[in-house]
Amino acid sequence: MNVVAGEPDGAAVIELGGGWREPLPEPGEPRRVVRVAALVSGVALLLALGGAAMPRSGLIELVRVPVADARASGPVFAGDVFLLRGQGRLTAYEPGDGAPRWSVELPERPQMSNIVVSPAVPEIVVVAQVDGNGDEQLSVGLDLATGAVRWRSGELMAPVGDVVRTMGSVYGANGAPAVHVADLRTGARLWTMPDAVNPVFDDEGDTAWTVSPTGLVTAYDVHDGRVLHTGTVRVPATVEGAFADKGELAVQYSGETGSRLAWFDGTTLAAIPATAPDGWGVRCGAVFRCVPLSDPAGGLEVVDRATGAVVRRLPTEQYLVRDSHLLVFDPGRDMDGELGPRPNTVLDLGTGRETDITGWEVLWEQSPVSVLVRPVENGARLQVARLGPDGPEILAQLPGDVRRCAFEQPTLLCLHDGNQATLWRLPD
Repeated sequence: MNVVAGEPDGAAVIELGGGWREPLPEPGEPRRVVRVAALVSGVALLLALGGAAMPRSGLIELVRVPVADARASGPVFAGDVFLLRGQGRLTAYEPGDGAPRWSVELPERPQMSNIVVSPAVPEIVVVAQVDGNGDEQLSVGLDLATGAVRWRSGELMAPVGDVVRTMGSVYGANGAPAVHVADLRTGARLWTMPDAVNPVFDDEGDTAWTVSPTGLVTAYDVHDGRVLHTGTVRVPATVEGAFADKGELAVQYSGETGSRLAWFDGTTLAAIPATAPDGWGVRCGAVFRCVPLSDPAGGLEVVDRATGAVVRRLPTEQYLVRDSHLLVFDPGRDMDGELGPRPNTVLDLGTGRETDITGWEVLWEQSPVSVLVRPVENGARLQVARLGPDGPEILAQLPGDVRRCAFEQPTLLCLHDGNQATLWRLPD
């Protein structure tokens, strides 16, 4: 183990070295003894270097497993397992020690893959994918505990509450767009939404809608397709799209400065003022309230709830709201890094604390925001840090070509070196 000190920020870094890419011991080999021996060697090295202090934190490696392609594979934490593709299969692993729980055969290199667990039915994971040639679509519902196939479909399906719906519209014999809705637990077809030009589903409700280009709205019961009510919403231009949040319907249309949104009550279709206190679709926690701006369209005003003072006023392209933090970017800066967005500042929506993280990337796949990464040495290594109260706290430096990472407290999973996945645990 190499210890590198004297980084620009004064933090000690554990460099895992080339050994992290070596094969794991075969079953039955004394892995614990090997780790203890490595630790003793590391302490001896430190003493030989003059008694330098041991780093306070690091990553504890749990397991490495092969994957088909680190560029295409998507690590997913689902329930009490993590899911990885490899060797033409989807395998569920135990986060504690990386032991496989179950494995099912799936095409090796899908062109597109979507793996989702709905909070309404946490015992089932829905996998939707298109094969490498783009010709064959497949969706399966798998029992998360056993891997048993609950249902299979030749259409791309996405969970919404306790149902699944076709992703986008399908077309019938008359050429009209439609959406099929099925039971998430069994895959049985429940109903078909007709004239689905702009289909809308609410993840947390029992209503689905269609919105025509002229603003005609039809509301359906999501479980049986009964028409609940119809009406018209009035917007200044042709409807381009729509979505819903907590029973409220957002209608998108073209404005003079780009796309605009108008909000309506999903039941009465009454217009909702755009300056509602908490900002529709923007959740800013207990400390702040966020109000969408009309100038610039899509911008955001962040207000301190206690004092009413405006904390931030951001153009539409300068911020990103995550579940736990508001990410703020430099004007005109490319938001997306190799492994996630690259803000200069994050605002904790629970405490109101503002932290400078310039130069770091926030992992896309994590909840809440906890882990930061940044490439160093011209991309030859990746530094991993925890988002601490005073800024990034460097944990380790990973060698090799790291392609994707996901974090679920306290476990970090990264895909690297073409066909490897490694699982670490963050220290307490």
